[in-house]
Amino acid sequence: MLIEENPAKANASAVGSSAGPRLTAGNDGGKDDATKEAMDMLEAERGREDEFAPDDTSDSDEEVGPPSLAEDNEKDVKECPDGSTPAGGQGPATCDSAAPGPRRSKRKPAPKVTWWEKEPKAYLASGTKSAAESGCDLHKPPENEKEARARSDWPRWKQAIEEEVAAHKKLGAWSKIKVNNKKHKAIKTRFVFDIKHDAEGKMTRYKARLVAQGFNRMPGRDFEETWAPVPSAATTQVRFVVAAATGWEVHHVDVKTAFLNAKMDKEMYIKLLDGIDPEGVEKMCRLNLALYGTKQARRLWGIKLEKELQELGALRSKVDPCLYEWCHPVHGCVFILVYVDDLIVAGEKLFGVAAVNRSVSAKFELRGMGEVNDFIGMKVMRARESKTLT
Repeated sequence: MLIEENPAKANASAVGSSAGPRLTAGNDGGKDDATKEAMDMLEAERGREDEFAPDDTSDSDEEVGPPSLAEDNEKDVKECPDGSTPAGGQGPATCDSAAPGPRRSKRKPAPKVTWWEKEPKAYLASGTKSAAESGCDLHKPPENEKEARARSDWPRWKQAIEEEVAAHKKLGAWSKIKVNNKKHKAIKTRFVFDIKHDAEGKMTRYKARLVAQGFNRMPGRDFEETWAPVPSAATTQVRFVVAAATGWEVHHVDVKTAFLNAKMDKEMYIKLLDGIDPEGVEKMCRLNLALYGTKQARRLWGIKLEKELQELGALRSKVDPCLYEWCHPVHGCVFILVYVDDLIVAGEKLFGVAAVNRSVSAKFELRGMGEVNDFIGMKVMRARESKTLT
């Protein structure tokens, strides 16, 4: 058998088949030495197969080249955006130019929900920790709504805000109207917080007041006069002294959202805070009632209260315009002392005091405080045996 080299493949480049030069076999029984020499040549070529790269023109279906070259060829193959590979698995081949681009998501963004609404317990715990670290005094009211939200007692402040907004909507403090921002300048609003205490210093309730920032209003254009129904110190002292000496009943009544009972006398617009009126689109509204913070709110409330008390039959004192006298044929005389939105009702009989409270509560929403214990920050102590009131 004679094996000889194929001259057509002997001149192949260095990057050829890993099997080396092609050899052909033929039947020749008389040349054993030539066959042995050819076999030795074949074994020598197989020992140097790492020097040859795979031949693309080879007819062999098997790849016997070095593993490193095969891996490099796989890395060079790039996939197209649609997941297919270029024809023939060639590395630098380009994809079809008509292939579709990246898809855009059509999903709508999720509604924004604050983390304290998702986990209120964790929010309260973090608020307590932050208040302790920052040295926040929970016995003092916050300066603004942002500070109130960062405190551990935010749920109570939130409840106070909701009650205040509900009272404004019930009374119709503002109305939605389309206005021109260039012609009408709106007043900004904010919340003012306070903690109410009783005569012994115990906390009674949290209070939030929606006020207008009316400090930049001009007199003559936005308001005419500014005054509030405040009695003189002498009138207050004499009224308490007479009640203590005669044994009269003295009760304390507070008018809720007193200023909002009076109508605004000027055309004015306010800009509501975010979240106050989620149903409406317009944040700028026309002010219908005397909102806290406006210059004329106290005067309008004083005029409104005077009108209502006179309709009940009370007579205004000539000595002090904040003192009213109401006489009843059965219950006797009852005196009403007005200090802005606080009323001190003193009468000879308890039924007369109750009758006045019922009549006034028909006009305004009242908060009965019972027998007077504190008045405008002063603690009131009464001793009926000694007829003293201090």
